[in-house]
Amino acid sequence: MYKKYFVLIFILSFILPVISFKDLFSQEKKEYILNPGDLIEIDVYGEPDLHTSTRISEEGSINFPLLGNLKVKGLSVQELEKLITELLAQDYLVNPQVSVFVREYAKVFVSGLVRQPGAYDLKEPLTLLSAISLAGGFLPEADTTQVKLIRNVDGKIYVERINIDKIMDNTIPDILLKPNDKIEVIEAGKISIIGQVQRPGSYPFRRGMTLMEAIGIAGGFRDIANIDGTSIVRAQEGKKRSIIRIRISDITKRGDKSKDILLQPGDTIVVPESLL
Repeated sequence: MYKKYFVLIFILSFILPVISFKDLFSQEKKEYILNPGDLIEIDVYGEPDLHTSTRISEEGSINFPLLGNLKVKGLSVQELEKLITELLAQDYLVNPQVSVFVREYAKVFVSGLVRQPGAYDLKEPLTLLSAISLAGGFLPEADTTQVKLIRNVDGKIYVERINIDKIMDNTIPDILLKPNDKIEVIEAGKISIIGQVQRPGSYPFRRGMTLMEAIGIAGGFRDIANIDGTSIVRAQEGKKRSIIRIRISDITKRGDKSKDILLQPGDTIVVPESLL
């Protein structure tokens, strides 16, 4: 019997420190770091005149009665409570009891071709990729290679275009967002279809769109179309235009889908008339 208790105590002596450390780590991770743009409320128990509701400025500071301007950017809620407590205790109050509550969090804004555009709370560190995920992800016609990140730094507006595809494949690192960052997702562009289709014209490009899908969107071929004369005119930056010729019958009659072509923004599909 004693041997069983000894074994149990021996096991717990290893488990309990691990649990304790894990709990501490979890608490530290949950500590919110104050950001410019946060709306906070500060109360001092028994001192209603010191109640303050204020938004943290872009410089990361607030004004508090008796204490004046306080730099709070980068502090956790608990650290700000401690700072105000210590400053009040120095000259003004005996054993002040201070509480800080975040009424509104700073936000980042996602607009354009995402499923749920809007403002999102910056309650925790948020990256460009995770913000787009919160917004429901890209719409099919979105340009994932030219996502705009708009940031205000000391009154100056900076715009950077980021290739999200390169973040996804770990070619470049994800970007940590800052309060009031704006993410704008634009349209990838268009493709054009001219010649012998039912509805020639310009159509929004969608990621993964193929030649045959585009022909379908345009209503399919007309009876007089020379389908095996179909070609794609492709303009590439810094290069001459290229012409890609496709035998549509290889795709439709032989069922060889590998012959179908992935389109790119700006492609023009040309379907000539049959001479027969």
